[in-house]
Amino acid sequence: MEHKKVFISYSWDSNNHQEWVLYLVNQLRKKGIDATADVFETQMKSIHLPQMMVDKIRDSDFIIVVLSEDYAKKADQSSGGVGFESRLLLPLLMENPDKLVCIMRHTGNYEEVFPFQLKGQYSIDFSNELQFEENLEELIYRIYKQPMIYQEPLGESPIFSPRVPKRIIEKSEEQKDIKGKNTTLESKLFNIEVPSLKRITDRDIEMFLKENFKELINLFNSLFDQIQHTNPEFEFDKDDISIYKSIFKLYVDGTNVNTIKIWYGDSFGGNTINLSYGSHINSSDGSANEIIRHHIDDKKQLKLLMSMNMYGNNKPLNPQEVVQEIWKNNISHTIK
Repeated sequence: MEHKKVFISYSWDSNNHQEWVLYLVNQLRKKGIDATADVFETQMKSIHLPQMMVDKIRDSDFIIVVLSEDYAKKADQSSGGVGFESRLLLPLLMENPDKLVCIMRHTGNYEEVFPFQLKGQYSIDFSNELQFEENLEELIYRIYKQPMIYQEPLGESPIFSPRVPKRIIEKSEEQKDIKGKNTTLESKLFNIEVPSLKRITDRDIEMFLKENFKELINLFNSLFDQIQHTNPEFEFDKDDISIYKSIFKLYVDGTNVNTIKIWYGDSFGGNTINLSYGSHINSSDGSANEIIRHHIDDKKQLKLLMSMNMYGNNKPLNPQEVVQEIWKNNISHTIK
């Protein structure tokens, strides 16, 4: 597949914001996308910035605009490099709007991040760092012009049978009384709580646990990414031992302060999601500090249940709540 060329336009709001943009560039490049931004172009040689912007906007397959409040102000006021780039983008809105991809990074009123000429444009929302991987996936699908959601092909049109009108005969008062009694009885019957007959199969449970395992991996990765972005002393490595086993190693000032191993597999006669914490964790499946099982609630809905969460929430949880519990009870106190 051909490498797509992408140029990222953004406002230098802060060092943190610029670092986030450069991180995004490198994540896209890991996925085979030839992404770049101004800093990458100017770090090795002298560049005529206006000409560089013209060349990149003209020659790139996509222009990603990182919307922020400062970006909107500079674009509306035609200020600096953002003002120049936003004027160059105007022809794209008329001639090739699909080339322009908007993403936003803002925690306030979303209306404030859109400059006048981009109001009404769809934007991928990167404001929540815990959902970075999910939003990155949507952006990559968008760049490669691939659908994220399967759309059923059109089937045959249904055959319609028009209703034939019938003659209605008025019922006698006696019949009406009987009908009224029956209606009262029916209303009482419908107050009965009807049980759900949905069947949860072994395959349903296996697919549920596998999907939630992958979601937990993404959430942990996003959590540690967020900590790393705001704390330069913190670093982490992620080793994928297999498709259903990963190890996160956490460092503060280069010292390993915690290791989290998470794997999916058989435990005590059934498949579970398992976790181990500590400074010395290897890839073998030994003892676990946490075993996460499936739970079927009264409405026949599948949830996650932490079997060893002795000092925390013992109720059925979703993946985000599980990560919050593990962070609170097993990780946060080691990162100091």
